[in-house]
Amino acid sequence: MRRSALLRRRVRASLLEHFELFLTIVGVLLAITFAFMELSQGERGLANVGLVWLQGFLIWAVHRHSWFRRRALVKKLRDMLQDRVNNQLTVMLGVAEMRVAPASEDGRLDLERAVLAARTVSSELEHLSLESLREWEHRYRKSVPGALA
Repeated sequence: MRRSALLRRRVRASLLEHFELFLTIVGVLLAITFAFMELSQGERGLANVGLVWLQGFLIWAVHRHSWFRRRALVKKLRDMLQDRVNNQLTVMLGVAEMRVAPASEDGRLDLERAVLAARTVSSELEHLSLESLREWEHRYRKSVPGALA
């Protein structure tokens, strides 16, 4: 990999990591620039309106950036949890298959229930998201301590 590509990747990673700070610095520098410019009353008002609009845009951009980061974090957590739970479910199903005699009707039904339960848990893990968390908290808000609702 070329040195310039590596440097660009590091700068991009640093900007993403400190996105909020970077945008705040831009807003402050523009505010300082406007303060020291010699502007007429009308120009100063127009500059203030532009600065307020810019600050609103910066707040929106910071909010949007944090939303994407939270979404990526939830995806990573979901993938990790799904992997760990699926590993444990596989072990449980393997043990259940070894214990159940194939000729036993009750044993076969228990195994089918275990497989269905494992598939249900796996499916639930696939659908975890911030939205499903909010729905769950709303549904159980009275019985869940610390719920956002």
